Amino acid sequence: MFVPVVHTKDKNGNNIEKICARDFWKGRDSYRKLQDAYFNHVKSKGFDLERGMFIEETGRKHYTIEEYKKITNYDNTKKVLNEIKLELPDVPDINDISKFSLKRDEKILEEIIKPKDNLIKELYKDNLSLHKELSKQSKIIDEVQKYQKERISILADNRALHNQVENIKIGYKEKEFDLEWEYKNKIKHLKKENNHLHKIIDRFYKNIDKFIEWICNKFNFGDSKELVKNFQDETHTLIDPIKQMKKEEKEKE
Repeated sequence: MFVPVVHTKDKNGNNIEKICARDFWKGRDSYRKLQDAYFNHVKSKGFDLERGMFIEETGRKHYTIEEYKKITNYDNTKKVLNEIKLELPDVPDINDISKFSLKRDEKILEEIIKPKDNLIKELYKDNLSLHKELSKQSKIIDEVQKYQKERISILADNRALHNQVENIKIGYKEKEFDLEWEYKNKIKHLKKENNHLHKIIDRFYKNIDKFIEWICNKFNFGDSKELVKNFQDETHTLIDPIKQMKKEEKEKE
């Protein structure tokens, strides 16, 4: 455990020490600097401490679950946890033994039986502590496996969703292609009909002109233009259908 104490100055310029994690952890190599400072301090006190190697030197990556299992002897740990007995073994109670012991046996009680009894109790405490640590270690790996399964499941779901999106895109692309092809065909068909109608209208104009000329010659009506003018004036109708439609629309307005 440690506290991030920063050596700095107050507003008056006095040297002070304050707790400030923000000022203590500066830069991505903050932990490395702390470990270097700790190593140098311990070495300066005469302790033979070995500094760990940097990742740039080792090239080591994160351990996989299987690698961590081997390092921590996970399978054997689980077996030990299942088989270990945490009950305190039955030992003679020293008070009961002292009732039947003579004074000459006090040395045996103090030097043999009592130390052995204390040792058993200490071993029992150590056994509890070891069981706690092994359980913690085993629980860590179990949690890692759980999260790994969840991660694999999430990645699988993401791949499935990605595939669905891609399929939807392909479907829309196909529909877009079909609609484009359909509209192009309709436009092509409409252009063809439009050209045909233009030809019919052109032919109709020519036939009307020929018909008027024929009427004038047949019945001696004189100039065809005069005949058309008289027809339009008396009937209030224009021979040209386009002009007639524009006239009717104007009258409606």
